[in-house]
Amino acid sequence: MALELLSSYNMWPELLAEGYEAGCSAALKFEEAPRNVIVCGLGGSGVVGDFLRALSIVYNFKVPVNVIKDYRLPPWVEDSLVVTVSYSGETLETLKCFKEAVERGARVAVITSGGRLESEASRIGAPVVRARAGLLPRVALPSMLGGLIGVTDSIRASSVYHEEVLEAYHELRNVTVDDAEPYANLVSESDITIIGACGPHSIVAERWRQELSENSKILAKTESYPESAHNDIVAWQTKRNIRVKFIAVKGGDKVCEAIMNYVTEIYKRQGETLELKLGQPSLASMLKGALIAGYASTIAAAKRGVDPAATPLIAGYKKMLGENLKP
Repeated sequence: MALELLSSYNMWPELLAEGYEAGCSAALKFEEAPRNVIVCGLGGSGVVGDFLRALSIVYNFKVPVNVIKDYRLPPWVEDSLVVTVSYSGETLETLKCFKEAVERGARVAVITSGGRLESEASRIGAPVVRARAGLLPRVALPSMLGGLIGVTDSIRASSVYHEEVLEAYHELRNVTVDDAEPYANLVSESDITIIGACGPHSIVAERWRQELSENSKILAKTESYPESAHNDIVAWQTKRNIRVKFIAVKGGDKVCEAIMNYVTEIYKRQGETLELKLGQPSLASMLKGALIAGYASTIAAAKRGVDPAATPLIAGYKKMLGENLKP
């Protein structure tokens, strides 16, 4: 299964390009940009909203991006564009958010590979951006993110644009499995892996946590600076009797550079530390960091003898939720 998953990650450049084209082609017709963009989704689907929110800082969006990872919407959706993202189209929390958005008169769009979400959207004539089917949701990240950026770019709610997508496409083509091997070796021998990052690149650290959890079944924790400098960092005043490994995501402005240099030295006192150097935050740098995480977590799964695709606890959660939440 690991080799098959690595092959899926190899598709990222094409998935990004086709996703962006599909999003730009969606039939959203607004005379003016919405007041807010709300992205609803969970897990490997919901993370695309986190990426868009990080990109809103990098590219100075004029419209705020809010991410909802719940089955309830905030009270101020009426003047917003609500984009519901569910790769399978069957995520109960997201289906409930979609129906609530429609009932409350919000403008809606859907990103999915099919399922009930596509059917519900098609029934009311809401725009649907189709993600490439047949993948694990976490592998489909660039397909869904490209679609989301295309949708928001097309209605002037974001300002990433074709040139940045093209740059990211070429950057992803240059990433290889070999780039991930040192990180895979590091995390495969850990009891817990800490991934630290500053500013917009914190989404890369968060993505690493998710990939290590799902693919490698490794305990992982994200530290996002500067916030973590006021709480999480204090834990490293005490030496731990467990195998702690650290990944320090580098890149950003002068302040983030100084923060992460300081943090990296603290990490090195606690355990083996590797740096992931990404340069200035951009769509290209964020997806590069995320792709290395995908490769590394899959290789680590093979080293640890676990199936990266197996997530029985998530299946159990969904079964329980289906008995308690009716969208």
